[in-house]
Amino acid sequence: MERGIKGVRMIKIIDRYIFMELIEPFLFGLGAFTSILSSSMIIFDLVRAVVLNGLPLIVALQIFIYRLPAIVVYIFPMATLLATLLAFSRLSGDSEIIAFRASGLSLYRLMVPVLFLGLLVSVVNLTFSEIVVPQANEAAKNLLVETKAKHQPKMQNNVFVPEMERGALKRIFYAATMEDETMRNVIVQEFSDGRLSQIMTAQSAKWQVNKDSWLFQDGIIYLLASNGEYKHLIRFKEQALAFKYKPSDFLGGDKNPEEMTIGELRGFIDLKQKMGAEVTDFLIQLNMKLAIPFASLVFALLGAPLGISPRRASSSIGLGLSIIVIFLYYILIFVTMAVGELKVISPALAAWLPNIITAGIGWYILSRKAVQ
Repeated sequence: MERGIKGVRMIKIIDRYIFMELIEPFLFGLGAFTSILSSSMIIFDLVRAVVLNGLPLIVALQIFIYRLPAIVVYIFPMATLLATLLAFSRLSGDSEIIAFRASGLSLYRLMVPVLFLGLLVSVVNLTFSEIVVPQANEAAKNLLVETKAKHQPKMQNNVFVPEMERGALKRIFYAATMEDETMRNVIVQEFSDGRLSQIMTAQSAKWQVNKDSWLFQDGIIYLLASNGEYKHLIRFKEQALAFKYKPSDFLGGDKNPEEMTIGELRGFIDLKQKMGAEVTDFLIQLNMKLAIPFASLVFALLGAPLGISPRRASSSIGLGLSIIVIFLYYILIFVTMAVGELKVISPALAAWLPNIITAGIGWYILSRKAVQ
C-alpha cells in the first residue's frame, strides 16, 4: 500500500517535472516565432505604407499592435511544437527518457503532461481567437479607413451591409453611393420576427459625429402589415436615427471572417445562404477557426516523439526543424483548402484533414519509439 502511494507520488512529480521542462522552450518559441512572423507578415507592409503612402508612424504602430493578435493564433501551435521537440530532445540527450522507462513508465505515459500542455494551449488559443482577434482586426481596419478618409475623399458605390441580431436578420442598409460621411439614395429595410416590417428611403444620410447617429433627409417610411401588405407611409424632411454602424463600417465593406467570432460567422453564413450566395469558402473558414487552435494539441503529439534522439539538439536545430514541419503543415492546409473549395471534400474535412494527418504521423512515430 505504502509502495503504491509512493509510486503515485513519483508519477505526479515526473508529470510536473516534464511539464515545467516544456514551459521555458514554449515561451522561447512564442518570442522567436512572433519576431519572425510579425516582420514578414505585418512590418513590411506597414513600412511600405509609411514610406510610399504617407501613413503616419503612430498610426502604423497602432495598426501593428492591432494586427499582432491574429498572428499569435498561428504562433501558439508553432511554440507548442518547438517546446515539445526541444524538451524531449534534452530529456533524451541526457538519458532521462531511458531512466523514466527503466523505472516502469512507458513512453505513452510520459506523453500525459505533453498532451495536457497541448490541450491547455489549444483552449487558451481558441478563447483568444474568439475574444481578442475579431475586435483587434476590426479596429485595425477601421483605423486604416478613418486615416485614409482624413487625407483624401473616399468614394464607394453600391454599399450593402446586413445587420444581424441573435442570429436573425434585423436590418439591411443599401446606398447607391457613399463619399466621406454622406450616403446618397439610401434604402433601409427593417425586419421583425423574420418578416419585412418597414422600408425607409431617403435622398441622403449624413453621419452626425457629436450625436453618434445618422441624419436621413428627404425620405419616406413605408410601414407594412404582418401579412406583408402596404399599411401606410410617413414622409419626412429630416429624421435622425441611431444605428450601430459608423461611416468606417460602410467604407470598409463586409466584414472578413477574421473580424468575426464563430457565432457571428455562422450568422453571416446563414444570411448568405438565404441570399443564394456561395458559402463554401466561409464554411472552410468557420471550421478553420477551430482547427488552427487545436493544432497545438496535434503538434504536441508530433513534437515529443520527434525530439527523442540519442543526441541532444540545440535550440537552433530545434527551431529549424520546427520551421520545416510548420512549413509542410501549412502547405498541407493550402492544398486541402483548395480541394475543399473545389467541393471534392467537405469544408469540415478540408479544415481538419491537416490536423488528422499530423496527429497520425505523430502517433506512428510515437509507437515506433515506444517499442525501441
